[in-house]
Amino acid sequence: MKRVLKNSLITLLLPIAVYSVFLIASFKRFGNVNTAYTIFLQSIIPTITAYAYAFIHISGLFDFTIGSRIIISGLIGGIASAQYGLTGLILGTLIASLAAALLTGVLNWLCKIPSLILTMALTMVFEIIGKKISGRFSFVTIDYQYAVLGTAPQIIFVLIVSAGLFYCIINYTEFSFHMRAIGSDEVVAKNAGIKVQKIKIGSFLIGSIFVAIAAVLTISQSGSIGAQTNLGSASLLFKPLMGIIIAMVLRPFCNLTFGIFISQLMLNTIFVGLIALGLPDTFQNIVLGGFLLIIMVGSNSLEWIKEKRVRQKKIAPEIAG
Repeated sequence: MKRVLKNSLITLLLPIAVYSVFLIASFKRFGNVNTAYTIFLQSIIPTITAYAYAFIHISGLFDFTIGSRIIISGLIGGIASAQYGLTGLILGTLIASLAAALLTGVLNWLCKIPSLILTMALTMVFEIIGKKISGRFSFVTIDYQYAVLGTAPQIIFVLIVSAGLFYCIINYTEFSFHMRAIGSDEVVAKNAGIKVQKIKIGSFLIGSIFVAIAAVLTISQSGSIGAQTNLGSASLLFKPLMGIIIAMVLRPFCNLTFGIFISQLMLNTIFVGLIALGLPDTFQNIVLGGFLLIIMVGSNSLEWIKEKRVRQKKIAPEIAG
């Protein structure tokens, strides 16, 4: 328990260190508690989106549709809220998210083509459907009284519940172990009696619960949600995907649930910091790519050092003998 707590605290120091760099660079902007609080709130939706994508990632698949499914679910939920209020928003979003996920999972099973190609094509289809649903102005608004989940402290409570649900599914379900087995080696998993396609479809469906949560928070936070075209919805995928990659690197130090949140907090701090410093988008991408590279190289170096120490401990008794 002490080791887990120690590793979690070490992991928590990462976003603090990143924030400290920008604090030194621009004390006027970052020397304010409200700035840190805003960064925290802005990290919630990408964190929940990353929870949704994690099921796909662990299963060894790639899903380009996450962003378009968030948008189309939010659009349908927003339309439903006009008739049925907050209940319509939540149920409409959830039903739309489950339907889109089921379609994606079944087509992935039937088409027998790489998930990257399939989901890229489906993203364009979902975007067109979203464009038609959103009407003439290509966006849907909701009444402010139904947007309560997008404001604090409700949005923080939603994050805690989502993180708890994700933690339980990932760590304590047979489904999760089957996902890991498929992601590690699909052939071996199939030979072991695991129903591979059933688990893959399940990963889309369970992930869609978190897609629905992200969609509700997205439309609630801004009061509206707009349709995207030409793969514009893919921008909602990049930060969560980077967060998952960093969280996988941090797994020796903390669990995946906490690692994803810490990763999103770091990434959002970098995004906000670079914007505050007035740096262009191109340079922001360079810095983010470099940061990701440093994290991965550092992790691999630590693993190499650990393996070297283990080998030295094994060799030491032989030399002494």
